[in-house]
Formats: sequence, structure tokens, C-alpha cells
Amino acid sequence: MRKGLYILLIGVFPVFLLLSPPVMMADAYLEFEIPERMELTLSTSVVDLGEPKGAHRLYYERIDAVRVDYRCNSRYEWEVRISAADLRDGNRTIPISRLQWRTSDGTYQYMPENGKYTVLARRRDHTPFSGLKQSKMISYRLELRGDERGGTYSAPVTYTLFVP
Repeated sequence: MRKGLYILLIGVFPVFLLLSPPVMMADAYLEFEIPERMELTLSTSVVDLGEPKGAHRLYYERIDAVRVDYRCNSRYEWEVRISAADLRDGNRTIPISRLQWRTSDGTYQYMPENGKYTVLARRRDHTPFSGLKQSKMISYRLELRGDERGGTYSAPVTYTLFVP
């Protein structure tokens, strides 16, 4: 009896498949657009270098003075640039090239001259995740040479997300 049932099922099943309606298929295409996103923010708009330090040679230093957050999902080779003007107190000037800066994982380097820039980050540094939010902590240091006059000096430091 069992053997006959198996033979019946084996014989009926292919007939059932032939008589059943054909399977229908349809495709749907997904479409969406990811807009270009370019962001640059600073954790503070004013950095106070604090009190002078050092016994023989005075210097000012602020560790982790500002956090720079940036994001750019452009396909072009973008850069985050730093530039600054000379430090001023009225008519008195200290060249900005005396100011040093560094990231938390780097060593101090001098700021470029007034009107020039240096690169903090670029797209190729973050591949393949260049569209994700990135952050860098910046520290500043200024050593006095002894030729400076007393006063309250200030200078704008500009961070630019440059996309060609």
C-alpha cells in the first residue's frame, strides 16, 4: 500500500505542476539621491592662551584648545585648511608665523605666514569613510622672543573646508 501511494504521488505531482498557473514575477527599482553634505564646525569661537609659562623663556600654550568637526561626502578631493592673520594690539604686531599648532596626535608646527594656509585634513586621509563626521583637536603654543611689547594681542584663525 505504501509503495503504491509513493508511486501515485510521484506520478501526480509532476502533472500538478504542469497544470498549475505559471508563477508571475515583477521588478521594482529603487531610486534615491544622497545630497552632497559639507559641514565644518568649531567647538569654540574664542581661544584664550591663558597665563604665560616657563622660567627663562616665556610661552603660552593651550592644549586641546579647539575641536574641529568636519564632514564632506563630495567625490572631489576636498581639504580642511587653516590660515590666520598676524597677532595685533593696536599698531603692535607679532607675526602669526611664530604661533605653533598641532593636532592631538601630531607635533607642533608653525602657522603659515599671513595670507597663506596649511592643510589640516583632506579626503584621501579618510578613505573610504570620508563622508563620515571627523574630528581633530587643535592645540596652540606661542613662544615669546623678548622683542614683544606689552598688550592684549589677538588674531583671527580661519578654518576652511575647501571643495574645488
